[in-house]
Amino acid sequence: MHGAVTFALAYTLDQALISSGRFHLILFSEAALIIFSLLIPTVIFRFILPRQKSDEEQEAAIDQVKVEMVNYALSELKKLYLPKKIRKQLEFDLHAQIDNTSMRDFLRELRKSIKQKEPSADELEFRDEIYRYAFRLERNYLGQIAQQKQEYREGFLSLYREILLAEVLFLHSEDE
Repeated sequence: MHGAVTFALAYTLDQALISSGRFHLILFSEAALIIFSLLIPTVIFRFILPRQKSDEEQEAAIDQVKVEMVNYALSELKKLYLPKKIRKQLEFDLHAQIDNTSMRDFLRELRKSIKQKEPSADELEFRDEIYRYAFRLERNYLGQIAQQKQEYREGFLSLYREILLAEVLFLHSEDE
């Protein structure tokens, strides 16, 4: 854009007022200015400005944080007493967040849930409280990491929203 404007200004000069040699010198100077204005920032800024992470690198870092987040929640939940049935279900769901489950695992869990009798209201309430606690652990972990790694802030916000959505969907489906 700026190069076009520069050349347009140079061509507005009247050749009658300026000799042909000087006119060509002005055009050459304008062309050199345009080329330098394109090349210098490309070369110099590469060394001056901090390198921006590629999308693949950012995604890999976010995936790594997601794995660490789930491992943190699992380790904190191991400190609590939980009935075996709820612990197994919670561990499966947390591993599913990081795609650490197979189709066979999913089908096994589905068969178990179909065979089980309907939990009582107290059991459902207890399970919901445990899941709320697990979601809170994950959000708190993300909050801590997000303060340390500002370059991935957008990815952390997306992950945070994903956890909030999972919590809303999980807890809301039980209320209806």
